[in-house]
Amino acid sequence: MSKQKNYLSGREIKAIAKANAREMKRLEAYKNRKAPESEFITTMHDDQNILEIDDLHTFFFTEQGIVKAVNGVSYSVPKNSVVGVVGESGCGKSVTSMSVMRLIQGPTGQIVDGSIRFKSYDYKRDEKGNPIPKAEAAGEYEMEEKVYDIAKMPIHEIHRIRGKQVAMIFQEPMTSLNPVFTIGQQLDEVTLLHQPGATRASAKAKSEDMLRLVGIIPENVYHAFPHELSGGMRQRVMIAMALAAEPRLIIADEPTTALDVTIQAQILDLLQDIKNKIDGSILLITHDLGVIAEMADYVVVMYAGKVIEKGTVYEIFQDPRHPYTIGLQKSKPTMTLDDSTELYNIPGNVPNPINMPDHCYFKERCVQCTAKCSGDYPGMVQVSPTHFVACHLYGEEENHG
Repeated sequence: MSKQKNYLSGREIKAIAKANAREMKRLEAYKNRKAPESEFITTMHDDQNILEIDDLHTFFFTEQGIVKAVNGVSYSVPKNSVVGVVGESGCGKSVTSMSVMRLIQGPTGQIVDGSIRFKSYDYKRDEKGNPIPKAEAAGEYEMEEKVYDIAKMPIHEIHRIRGKQVAMIFQEPMTSLNPVFTIGQQLDEVTLLHQPGATRASAKAKSEDMLRLVGIIPENVYHAFPHELSGGMRQRVMIAMALAAEPRLIIADEPTTALDVTIQAQILDLLQDIKNKIDGSILLITHDLGVIAEMADYVVVMYAGKVIEKGTVYEIFQDPRHPYTIGLQKSKPTMTLDDSTELYNIPGNVPNPINMPDHCYFKERCVQCTAKCSGDYPGMVQVSPTHFVACHLYGEEENHG
């Protein structure tokens, strides 16, 4: 019996590098092209959604091969709702959100295929791209609603969306805030960049209002540097910065990861309060099922770069269908767990992201695996009007969605 080869030869590495270089060059050229607006204007499939991610593929080109970090992801964010995305580390949660923000680091990281439709409500602009003032109101501008396909936008056009329409709260505020500028300078910059006609004085006033909104006394923080604040205060500043341009969608990527339990609760309460005050939605990325249960209206479960189940928060927690979702919930410690009971863990490991199998990615770890699981990757099956699962346990008799 021949020994299985678990390494690449020099010739194979060179061939991969050559193919990758060719594909990266093509994708970089597409990303940096000059294109008329008509190329990235589209329509929403459901007018009640503010964001629709459709068959998104985001890959990383490495010397060992192509890492399919996001491999055909589809889900939506309805207006005025919180959508929680949950899964193990490395499942593609953050890469999906970074794709929405167009912050994937090129040339190795690229959006390869798919659509990211976003419903924008922004300034109406003239042929030169300048906002059109209202004739009857000084200092105000004409507004209009447009739907952009973010995945197809040239990178120099993304300023229409990023920061103004879609804002992001990152995992670790200490690495996200610039250490050499004060909190006030960094907050003011958001208003000066995205608000036409803004002055230093109006930007400062807006920054102070945002700090008050997140429970910070401006006089104590505006002139401070990031290192002078606690972790909870820095995260509040990040939230204030995200809110400064009044976005329609806030992406919160693990907003409570580095905080203690008490501060976590305060930040979650703050996000919930803000969601009720603003006319917008929140896309909450986390691995904490407790956070999802408390905050979300809808839940998306990801595994190995794919969505394996999605539905309302009630459906996912009270009637989970996919064995992985069930395993995640069984893995969570509870107050009733005694010292003699071993905490459940999902057996096995995630498959190699460079060499994914053709069958279900969860097959080798699944305790309910059947012969059918060795076939093609399961399609998404609709088990209720709002509940979908990708699993062979739910067959063709169900409605597909």
